[in-house]
Amino acid sequence: MSHITALRSILIVFLSTYLILSAGWVCAGKLSDQLIGAAELGEIDKVKGLLDQGVPADATDRDGWTALMKATYEGHKQIVEELIARGANVDIRENAGWTTLMMAAQFGYRDIMNILLTSGAKVNVRNNTAATALMFAVINGHQKALQDLQAAGGDVHVVDKKGRSALMFAAANGHDGVVQQLISFGADVNTKDNVNNTPLILSAKLGHEGVVRILLSNCADVRAADSKGKTASKWAVEKQYSQIFQMLVTAPPCN
Repeated sequence: MSHITALRSILIVFLSTYLILSAGWVCAGKLSDQLIGAAELGEIDKVKGLLDQGVPADATDRDGWTALMKATYEGHKQIVEELIARGANVDIRENAGWTTLMMAAQFGYRDIMNILLTSGAKVNVRNNTAATALMFAVINGHQKALQDLQAAGGDVHVVDKKGRSALMFAAANGHDGVVQQLISFGADVNTKDNVNNTPLILSAKLGHEGVVRILLSNCADVRAADSKGKTASKWAVEKQYSQIFQMLVTAPPCN
């Protein structure tokens, strides 16, 4: 056999091996995509079948989402249970740092939240903006989910990268009941973010009368000013919220 013939044979074997391995990688990738897609669509039998074939439960897509995340986001409780039973990691974070617990909290999926917490999900994990699952429950006004998270050790005092606390998010979104609930959990009514907004300033600026009333009854500081030098009453005047302005200027002194 000539050197050229031998070299050609080696090259053919190499290329054949490469193509076989590449086909395997592509197949594995497609199966992972199928698992994630089936979990998103709620196709429990397909999910089970793919897991039975050995597809990793924690396979991720290009955004770092797992099948468990997709199932959680869409509220597919049965698939969430199946994936966890097959070893899915409840604390994996996608590319933006979100966990499955954050996704469940955002939509107030208490049953899925409790499955995740019972399975060991860390309640105070932060995403890339330093927000927690508890904050997402608060932003969307889910009082019962907030109660569950706080009972599981959720910290109402933590702040995100902009210095915003859960109470500030509740105040800014006008969630009266959530504001009252957070205060009962010990949240600081006079906390300030990175530009010196307080819950009272935010609620006055955005016209949330009920929140302003609750905060005033819990000794919120009416004299506090933001980084622009504006107090809650100045914002109320600027935004023409006359009722809120009257509440602020007639608020009794706090002991």
